[in-house]
Amino acid sequence: MDSNSLKRELVCVLFPGIVKNDEKAIQCLGGLKGISQVYSQPTKKRLGLSYQPDNPYVKKTFADCKRGSGVLLKVKIKKTKVDGKETRQVISSSVVGSVRTVYKFEAMCDFQYLPVSSEGTSQTKCLLEKILPSGVDSFNFMLEPAPLFIVPSNFTRFDKPISYNYTDKRFPGREKDITHDDIHHRIRTERGTPLTRYTFNLVDELATKPHVYYIKQMESKKSMYPPLEQEYDIVKKMFEERPIWSLNLVKYHTKIRLSSLKIIMPCLAIYMKDGPWRMLWVRFGYDPRKDPGARIYQTLDFRLRHTAGVHSMVMTRDKVVHYKKAVRVRQLKHELDEPQPADDVSEGAVCFRPGMAPSQRQIFYQYCDVHLPEVEEILALDPPQGYLCHEKRGWLPPNTDQICRDHIFRYVKQTLLATHNADLKIEQGSLGSSDENSNSDDDGMSNRAIDLDDTSSLNQ
Repeated sequence: MDSNSLKRELVCVLFPGIVKNDEKAIQCLGGLKGISQVYSQPTKKRLGLSYQPDNPYVKKTFADCKRGSGVLLKVKIKKTKVDGKETRQVISSSVVGSVRTVYKFEAMCDFQYLPVSSEGTSQTKCLLEKILPSGVDSFNFMLEPAPLFIVPSNFTRFDKPISYNYTDKRFPGREKDITHDDIHHRIRTERGTPLTRYTFNLVDELATKPHVYYIKQMESKKSMYPPLEQEYDIVKKMFEERPIWSLNLVKYHTKIRLSSLKIIMPCLAIYMKDGPWRMLWVRFGYDPRKDPGARIYQTLDFRLRHTAGVHSMVMTRDKVVHYKKAVRVRQLKHELDEPQPADDVSEGAVCFRPGMAPSQRQIFYQYCDVHLPEVEEILALDPPQGYLCHEKRGWLPPNTDQICRDHIFRYVKQTLLATHNADLKIEQGSLGSSDENSNSDDDGMSNRAIDLDDTSSLNQ
């Protein structure tokens, strides 16, 4: 056995199918470029497989990276037929390399979709070309009638199958005769918790104190987790210094775990469901609708644009979700010895300054956390005398959000193109001056700063 061959490390991909064409199999895995991206970042990306790479309606199935030990052998076999019987004889064998990393497709493969129609005949035809533009179609393509083909993004919410027993034993003690009035109360438990949410308007008053439910929950959790009181004091001091915070920003500054913040935040602030301060927490007793200085704390929804190819340089939400799932799988099975990344919020997810690239394709900033001279100059202007808080834009003048997005994207594009200059010569040569002022309503998919699988009641 050649020892030098064993030093050559290989990566094994257990393809869930019979491979007859290597090139088509590689295309199903995302091509060489996609495989290389997954291999270069094994802790952040999962290997996806699509049996129809050209069909965007197909949901991919993903493989997890696992440790393994094996050897790849190259064996030559001679086949001969004697009296109609086939015999095989090994001519030679050699070691190609050792395998220490294996990608296994153990996740569930969801339903696959292909838009077809019989059109009144027995033969079915693919409608993919009629639904998706080919890139050379004129604007009339959008005006012509198209076949109705609307499918859900996925049917299953889980990566692996679960056992479910369809029996009434799940509800012990339930009486057989249930009246019509209390049937829902007997079958279903109460949903959610009395979270202090506020639908923004200019009439109703804001809550001045927390709900009794969260006060009791806070006291009960202190006995089981004594550090919760110290963490409460830290967050309380932050709200005394600044009346409005986002959940991500509090987590970034304090490093407090999310389970504690779910208890602390409703005891100190009210959650703004929408409006100029949407998705933010406002301290009890403070009304931003009456203070023009609260304009610096308003929410700025920034979404990365497709211009100059910078959209492909930032991670999407689905990749972040699959990365989180892959980390949880590895933590449960303990098959990787490398340290797992901490679930902390990065600086690029809560603030922005020149030379910084966003960590996601969509980020909800607060205006005061955008440290750009152009934005700071806009915020420094006080509203005119007699100006009232607007239901949509708050204390800021019209089109302020669009102007700030243009300034941020200009800095982001300069930063990303400077760091990826070698790979973006073509895109950089095709840039136009109008790209900087493109409308942000056509931006890409959103992506949150942290994983909130179990925090739907907080909504960051």
